[in-house]
Amino acid sequence: MRKLRTTLSALAATAAAVGGGLVGAPAAQAAATWQAHDKICKTFTDANAQRLGSACAEVQKRVTDAGSVNGYRGRVTVNPTAGNWMKPTTYVFSSELGQVCSGGCARQTSAWTSAWSPVETWAGTYEVRGELPGGYTFDVAASWSSWAQVAKKCATYAAGKFCVYRHERGYRDTMQERAKLTVTPAAGKWIEPRWVRVGTVMNGTNTFKTRELCEPSCTRRTATWSATVARTIPGLASPLQLYASAQVALPSGGVKTIKASLSD
Repeated sequence: MRKLRTTLSALAATAAAVGGGLVGAPAAQAAATWQAHDKICKTFTDANAQRLGSACAEVQKRVTDAGSVNGYRGRVTVNPTAGNWMKPTTYVFSSELGQVCSGGCARQTSAWTSAWSPVETWAGTYEVRGELPGGYTFDVAASWSSWAQVAKKCATYAAGKFCVYRHERGYRDTMQERAKLTVTPAAGKWIEPRWVRVGTVMNGTNTFKTRELCEPSCTRRTATWSATVARTIPGLASPLQLYASAQVALPSGGVKTIKASLSD
């Protein structure tokens, strides 16, 4: 099917009778509440730029009274234009694949919102797919996964240790890459971070994003310190290398560069 062009358009305290008197019971914790996390909407058109409708992917997070998050859920809202229909079909939430409606959704000819998905216990991308008139399809995504470490490289010198990490995650409908530099100077020593970089090499072409750590001037770090740089991963091809790199200066006068990479 042809894929559409898209435009991102308290619980009260109780008392218990003990020995004829009333003693306050331990306070019960308030129930977790669902709060907004992320919502993204897109408008869909046909080959003649005629609007067919819009769809929104929405994710909420479940927050405890202590402020921690212990769950996520997603749903989709569709709003076809007059004379058109939209039919949500499937979703992927983190690594779980499911049907938006058990047994399949009907064609929706007016604004409609699905039931919430089963609760996921970790953050992840929620992406919904569906059908439209004329053999078109639609997709819309919200939320993001946690950063996953995929590569690491460390080096140790008299001045201390420094490491570079490559992280990746899903962010709505794209993939992102991040490099993280950490420095751990030895007692009485310093390490001077120069830059940290994340990038890819595809068909011999190296593209990257660098964060300069000497702007406006270099800083000699005498305690544990870190810095990151991130970007959207470009379209991948083969042969391929995914990497993170960083450079530091040491009291010896040396300048050291390390690189953590994945190659096909």
